[in-house]
Amino acid sequence: MIDFDSLIHEEVLLAPPHPLEQNLELPIPDYRSASVQEIREIQRRDRIPGVVKRFVFLDADTFWEYWWCVPGRILLPEDVELLARDLSRVENILAKLIWLFGGFCFTKNSHRDGEQIPIHNWQDVIKFAQQQGFESYFLDIDFMPLAIKHDFRHSTSDETDSQASHIAVEPAHWHIEFLRLIPTLGGFELQDQKIVCSCQIWTGKPFLKHLASGISSTRYDLWVARPMDITQPPWLK
Repeated sequence: MIDFDSLIHEEVLLAPPHPLEQNLELPIPDYRSASVQEIREIQRRDRIPGVVKRFVFLDADTFWEYWWCVPGRILLPEDVELLARDLSRVENILAKLIWLFGGFCFTKNSHRDGEQIPIHNWQDVIKFAQQQGFESYFLDIDFMPLAIKHDFRHSTSDETDSQASHIAVEPAHWHIEFLRLIPTLGGFELQDQKIVCSCQIWTGKPFLKHLASGISSTRYDLWVARPMDITQPPWLK
């Protein structure tokens, strides 16, 4: 039986400190104002971590933390050690969300339209990832709040392109990607040509509703929600 009460204990929600905590606030440009090579040279010189603390919401009142890999940065050896050490805590939280809501696993070629069979055991998610070649991995986690958008992509030939024919609805959910690291100068980096291996934990079914007929269909490929990207320190200046 899942010990769900422990999910709200502070020691579970809080990420461990970074061994290079004193360097997290050092000035470093983001990818919009400097090249990847320039960013990584600054990192190696000043020992600036390639991760920042990200806040993931459980509900309106509660969030938890994890160390998130910043796009364009290398991961220093200290980053990788921290991610590996903290993985069991992160997976413990995800296991409880999977047990509570159920999860849906996808690869690049998975069908995402129609009803899906949920998984309620995190170990089954791990087995799915292993089948895709992920014997070792790190996780990228996005929390997506509720999104309701007009949808122009599913119109028929009888419907005009200038007006939306559908409404796309995505309830709040968590999107989890399995990632691999490869060695690079001064540390590690995320594998560029990544294999798509993800798990989505939904608080409700995403659906597409036809405005004229009122007919709804379940779809997991709408992509209308945007992640809540709240980090400390902020990675975009």
